[in-house]
Amino acid sequence: MAKKYNFVPQINNMKQIIDKIKSELNQGGLDADKVIALLKELREFFKANLKEPGYVRMIRLAYEDIEANGDYTFLFLEESDGKENLAYLVDLLADHSNKYNREELQDIRNLMEGIEPEPEELDELGS
Repeated sequence: MAKKYNFVPQINNMKQIIDKIKSELNQGGLDADKVIALLKELREFFKANLKEPGYVRMIRLAYEDIEANGDYTFLFLEESDGKENLAYLVDLLADHSNKYNREELQDIRNLMEGIEPEPEELDELGS
């Protein structure tokens, strides 16, 4: 008899963590300790359940950045502050399997790792 796998509780758990992060980011200031703790929880969820090492690394880089700087400093959205950029990252991670989100997440990961876009990518961006 084939085993049935139920991923709904895991996905709900991820959604709960993401909702907590988004709620925290919607507060007045950035409570770095709370956000870092929630990002660590999200990282552990990705590590244990989704087998997405690139996203696990991105989440770690995000909370290490906040630990080091007191704010999220990877500014992918140029007209936005750190909290808005972190909220955008979390939104993308919430639907990480979406093709377009995966592309955006790769661009953000490159930014986090200091990887410059290829020349043809710069042409597409209008640079």
